[in-house]
Amino acid sequence: MNKNKPSRLKSFFFGLIGQAYVCESAEEVREAITESAFTASPGRVQAHARGAGGLSDSLAFQPGLLDLHDDLHDAWHYLTALKARARDLGNGALVDHLGAAADSTRDVLQAVAAAAENTVPSPALPAHQ
Repeated sequence: MNKNKPSRLKSFFFGLIGQAYVCESAEEVREAITESAFTASPGRVQAHARGAGGLSDSLAFQPGLLDLHDDLHDAWHYLTALKARARDLGNGALVDHLGAAADSTRDVLQAVAAAAENTVPSPALPAHQ
């Protein structure tokens, strides 16, 4: 990773004053994504596994799925706003990538909504006489 990258604390303070560190190459971007994924991932994986392991019935899935849907919906709005701004700036390649990300997020939103709907148990069918 770039040795000039500020610590998390410095990054936080930069954020408070409206500044941010940016990577200067695609390789640095890939490194930042990889570093973030691998440093946070083990704890997140364990926390999610523990949380899922405590679910006792289909209704118990519902709160988490509704929260996830809300987070994904926010991400979709952010991606569409970024896409619009990239279009305004004339960056066609970025528009294409952000459009694909927004479309994929929309697909995941629909799948999560369907999963949330399926947490409600189906009514029992009446027995035939």
